[in-house]
Order: sequence, then structure tokens, then C-alpha cells
Amino acid sequence: MSTVAAMAAATPSTRDRYADFLRVASLGGVVVGHFLMAVVLTGSGASDPPFEFSNILSFEEWTRPATWILQVMPIFFAVGGFAHAVAWRSLRARGGGYADFAYARISRLVRPALVFVGVWLAIGIIVDVATDGDPHVGAVLQIAGQLLWFIGIYLIAAALAPAMLRAHERWGWRVLVVLVGLAATVDVVRLAGDVDAVKWLNFAFVWLTVHQLGFFYADGVADRVGDRRLGAILVGLGAGAFAVLVLLGPYGVAMVSYHGEVLSNLTPPTVALLAFATAQQGALLMVRPAAQRWLTRPRVWKGVIAGGAVAMTAYLWHFTALIAMYVVLYLTGAPTFPEPGSAQWWLWRLPLFAAFAVLVVALVAAFRFFDRPAARTTVVGPSLARGAVAAVGVVCAIWGMVGFAVVGFRGVVTGYAGSLFGVPVTAVSSAALVGLSAVLTWVAARPRA
Repeated sequence: MSTVAAMAAATPSTRDRYADFLRVASLGGVVVGHFLMAVVLTGSGASDPPFEFSNILSFEEWTRPATWILQVMPIFFAVGGFAHAVAWRSLRARGGGYADFAYARISRLVRPALVFVGVWLAIGIIVDVATDGDPHVGAVLQIAGQLLWFIGIYLIAAALAPAMLRAHERWGWRVLVVLVGLAATVDVVRLAGDVDAVKWLNFAFVWLTVHQLGFFYADGVADRVGDRRLGAILVGLGAGAFAVLVLLGPYGVAMVSYHGEVLSNLTPPTVALLAFATAQQGALLMVRPAAQRWLTRPRVWKGVIAGGAVAMTAYLWHFTALIAMYVVLYLTGAPTFPEPGSAQWWLWRLPLFAAFAVLVVALVAAFRFFDRPAARTTVVGPSLARGAVAAVGVVCAIWGMVGFAVVGFRGVVTGYAGSLFGVPVTAVSSAALVGLSAVLTWVAARPRA
């Protein structure tokens, strides 16, 4: 019996298969969405870059409502809230503490990311030396690391999960009200008060609110109220608020950022994205009963297990596949890329997607062994000192991942630096912080001899 078949056969009846499916589907949606939206522009002059990446949303206004389907990050955060609630409660029952929880989260996310970072640092060094720090090539290296922003922001929710779950268990829906109020206040101060810097706080407030929804799901609220009834309520509240914010407010319809937009709903997230996420979670609840029946089919469930085993690897490496595909096309003298949004451009996506899929599968096959760390059976238990060390490790991971979102792997040799809240960051410093996070959380959770 294969490993996947054995895992499928051993699945307990209490496992929420729908949550597993949504996690895999959301990361798969990111991979497909990035391919569909990617636009490559070729330079027309000697001073222009040979090619640069853009987004179809910048060229075709009609594609922006399509982001209501392509924006799947809220699904991952809500499922993450469910998973963190289950994991923390199980850990507490076994006598575990914050250091154990932080180590598990860092191992799950940072371990495969460190391999990705190591490979791209080597690529950055080789390219820097070969091109003598060409800024046009550097821009491509910068893009390569931008997908790590998600891991950095998700780690904020993971790091605060035990505290937020404790607040949820004590105050329930009141925590949601406070978080929504804070997110709305940030937008009001930002837009009406013209205090732009405050907007970055909504990376925490908005995503923590969505993450908090997962706690209610873990508590079985949907089972008690009814999937369709609760789903309809959330759809009504979310869609109604979204319509008001877009039609009467300053917010656009796109749920994905693009160059040239007046106000991004994603970077940083706004209350419009929060309203969209609420409606999205409601819609998912409404189809949950049918999806649960579908997921009981052995072949379907085996597919979810197989996908879950490599989902993070696929997320990490799909940008690499996308960049590699277009670099190869350019270097082999491919014809000029069609006009973005034209019929030829859309037809051209079909053979390109096949090539992209092959590259993603090849990269997943090469790096999938780093996706899941070995399971630990021992815990070190609650400890203030260990918890503090683990917390420092998580902060290092967050700062390092977000640092890569700013500078990517640009200027590894030349020392290209960006700014993160006024603090200089480089690819090397970001890598050092991510590596340090793995060491600190391992030390914090290491059992005494």
C-alpha cells in the first residue's frame, strides 16, 4: 500500500476533510492565479530592460472583478485559524507550551523556505557576478522573493494564535468586533486624516480578523447554527458591506494589487478586503455539506492528501517556474510577446500553461522532501524563558520574510538594500534572520538531556 493510500485509510472519522481541502485549494489557486495574471513586457529601446513583469489587471479593467475568484488568501488565513486552534488545544492537553507551538509553526513554514532561500541566494550570486550587477536583471531577482511576504504575514497570525485563542475563549465575538473596529479606524485615519503610514497596521488587524473566524469554525459554530444558514448570514453581511464600500467609498473592486491603482485593497489590506473575505467564508460554508460528501470518495481524498504534502513546496517554487519559463523564452529568441489582453495573448496562455505546469511539477519533485518536518512526540512544556526565546525566533522569521518581499534576491554581491519601516534590509540580512529563527525556535523547544 502506498503512503498516500495508507494515510487515506488511516484518516479518523473526526478529521475535518473540508479544511484540508480548502488549504490545498487556496495554495493551488495562488499558483494558477499568478500564472493567469502575469504579463511580460519587452523593452523597445536600448535603455529599456530586456523584459519586465507586470499584471493583466493593469491593462484590462474587466479582469479586476475576476480577482473575487482568484483572491484565495483569506481562505488560507481562516483555515489557519482553525488549524492553530486545534493544534494549540491539543498541545495544551499534552502539557506543551509556547516554545513547542512556535517550533512546530517555524518548522512547517521556514524549513522549506530556507531551502528556497539558499538556492536563490546562490542564483543571485552567480547572476550578480555574471552581469556585473545589471539593474535590469536585478529587478527580476527582486521579484523572485516577493512571494515570501505571505509567509511573513501569516507568521504574525501564527505567533499570536495562542494569545488570540485565549481572548476568543474568554470574550468570543467581542474580539471580532474590536478587530474590525481597529481595521476600520486605520482606514479612516489613513484616508480622512491623511496619515498614510498607519495603513501598515492593517496587515495585522485585517488578517487577524480573518484568522479569528477560524476559531469559531473550530468551536463547531457552523454545525450548531447550520452551514447554509450561517453562510447566508456571512454572505449577506460581507457582500452588503463590500457593495457600500465600493459604490460609495474610495475602494476599488480588485482584490489583488496591480500597478497604477489609486488605492490597493491588498497591500496593505483594507476593510473592503475584510468585507470580501467575510462573504467568501460564507459562500464556502454554504457549499460545505456537498463538499464533505464529495471528499468521502477515496480517490478524491487521496488527491487532497497528496496535494497537501507538497502544497507549500508548490507555492514556494511556482514563481521560480514562471521566471524560468520567460527567461528561457527570451534567451532562445522567442517572438515578441503579444499585446497584453489581446485574443492572441489569451490563446498564447494555453501552451504556456502546459510548460509552466511541467516546470512546477519538476521543482516540486526536486524539493518536496523538505515540505514536512519530522513529527515530534516530546514537548518541553510551559516555560517563560523558552517562550521568550521562541518569540524572538518568530520575530526574526517575520522580519526576514518581509525583508525578502522588499529586496528579493537582488544585489546579493553588490549589497543592494531596501527599507523596511526605515530600517535597511538586504537579501543577506534577511536570510540570516530567517536562519536564526530556525535555530532559536529549535533551541527553545529542545528537550533537556
